[in-house]
Amino acid sequence: MSNPGTGTTNIADGSATVGIQTETVHGNVYVYQVPTGASPKERFEVGLRCLSGGMPGRAREHIGEAVMDGYVNSRSCFYLLLALLSGRTLQQVPKDDLAPLAFAQKALVGRIDDEWTHAMKVINRLLASLQERDVDFSAIENQLSELKDDRRNEIVRHLEMFLHGPIQDAMWARAFDLAKQDRCDRARLQRVWKFFQPDPIGPRVRLPRPPDTTIGGWILSVTTTALSLAAVGHIGVQAWQHSWPTAALALLLVTAGSYACARGGAEWRFRVERLRAKDSERQAMRQPAPEGFASRIDRQFADYFARYVPRNTDRAAWLTQTASVRQALRDEVVELYRESRIDAKRVAWLIRYLVSDVKDRWQKGQLWEYRDRLRVPTSMKARFALGAVAIAAGTVWLTWGGLHIAPFSVVVAALIVAAASRFAVGGWLHIVLEHKRYAADREEAKQLLDARQAAFARWERQLSDKPDDREMAHWLDCDRMALTKEAMQHYKLKPHNVIAHAFIEAPAATYKRAHVLHGPWRYSRYKLLVFLLTADGVRQMTVDLDFEKATFHDRKRINYRYDAVAAVQAAEADDGHRTFELTLVNGHPISVEVTGPPPNPETGVEEDARTVSQVTLDTAGLGNTLHVLEGVAAEGKKWINHEREREQDRLADLTNAAHGMFG
Repeated sequence: MSNPGTGTTNIADGSATVGIQTETVHGNVYVYQVPTGASPKERFEVGLRCLSGGMPGRAREHIGEAVMDGYVNSRSCFYLLLALLSGRTLQQVPKDDLAPLAFAQKALVGRIDDEWTHAMKVINRLLASLQERDVDFSAIENQLSELKDDRRNEIVRHLEMFLHGPIQDAMWARAFDLAKQDRCDRARLQRVWKFFQPDPIGPRVRLPRPPDTTIGGWILSVTTTALSLAAVGHIGVQAWQHSWPTAALALLLVTAGSYACARGGAEWRFRVERLRAKDSERQAMRQPAPEGFASRIDRQFADYFARYVPRNTDRAAWLTQTASVRQALRDEVVELYRESRIDAKRVAWLIRYLVSDVKDRWQKGQLWEYRDRLRVPTSMKARFALGAVAIAAGTVWLTWGGLHIAPFSVVVAALIVAAASRFAVGGWLHIVLEHKRYAADREEAKQLLDARQAAFARWERQLSDKPDDREMAHWLDCDRMALTKEAMQHYKLKPHNVIAHAFIEAPAATYKRAHVLHGPWRYSRYKLLVFLLTADGVRQMTVDLDFEKATFHDRKRINYRYDAVAAVQAAEADDGHRTFELTLVNGHPISVEVTGPPPNPETGVEEDARTVSQVTLDTAGLGNTLHVLEGVAAEGKKWINHEREREQDRLADLTNAAHGMFG
């Protein structure tokens, strides 16, 4: 992730710093990618998705190629015409772009009428109305009303840029109504934040370390145990000959005591060592690296622990007393997920779960419950002590009885028992403890994994209705129309008073951003600029858009005459990064970072920065804005009449191409 504060100058009246709060690439979404060896139909479908996603440039490319490769039908031609007109004025439609339309004209002669051809006829009628003085707009309105809602809405959305005159009033009124209706449709306010969430990486736990036992250890334990039993047996035989009742009682004491000590002693030792290991985990404080994955994980833990404070708890006390727990969890996450080029935000769901789990256990008084669980009870210590006493008493009685029969051999056997049992007890204790430790680790890992899988499943369910890129594009288009309407209302303009208009969508000062593969950046906060060209000059309104809440903030308005525009330029860096700047004759600069910094390579997705920048520009409206304002800077107010004259020639070419198919 890029750090907040990195970036460049943003807008207009002075400069601000662009700060990327989070950056996400949805690398498993391929809606805008043409498959290798794609058929013309598949290429067309990708182009159609590009058109819905607000990328008319890419749509023209893919749909045009599909048509030229033979995918010609009324549906493909309808969307081809929409793509040709979407997002630009007639003057911006080059003659070369009409070639696919002319090709389709020949292929579709004699086709029957359907909903697509009816929609094409309406578009053709709209284009023809631009060349006529006396137009029956009610007839056009009726034709629009007869279309299906989807077709009508698509025409209204994509043809708004070049319409003028009375038909413009009716079409823009439809566009404004549609934007108002759809702006918060499909639970936008509840869903849009999910688009900026990275695809979570699955839960992991530390794998239990296998028991640290060797074949040599097993052989030594078995051998010394056999030797000890043989020596004890020899002593027992001699003691039995001296007094079998006493020997029997002594053997019983040794056997019972050995069982009690083995069982209780192993559990005692296991609890002590496991408690020491648990405490050691939470006391091993490591200093994180200044930068990199570990430091970002560390910042997330610090942030969530500062936010998830238990009720009725002092924040400072909470942070101090959980410092060792926080460090242990942080070290575990870093160890489990520290892979090449993994985005730390992909494990944010796990960090939130771990911190909330610590908070819940704190509130229940269970944060240190393992200490109570591993405490050695007094009864266990008493049983071990009694067992040791029984072993000692039984050993003394056996040895004493054996010395009466064969003193030399009993002494030797006793020495063998003392030496061999030391190795036998140590060897078996190590084997038993390692297997108990491994079993406990496995059970703990299973419980942790089950809990984390449940948290992961909950998070995936929460993200299951994440909006797709085309929904994001449609909502942004509705926001732009809402801003246009607000600007017109403020300046008391009717649609037919607007000779031309342009807009720019740019990232705000601070924002989250995300995009799908081959798709444009979508931002959580935008800087929107709308330029309304009227007979008296340019009316400009700039707002900050909180895209997640669908609200405008920090409105700025500026008016200037056509002859006040001194220069318009768009600077492009090697990585495709674009900056728009409009300078007025009084030296006042209006500067906008249009695309933001290039993609962060640590997202783990290989992408060309220029490709991402280009598709983002396609949606940002920069091309049309440059066309309009560069013309104004060069020609002043005369640009209006010159542009109308230039449009007529291009309009004739376009209507001829469309009329040949659906006249």
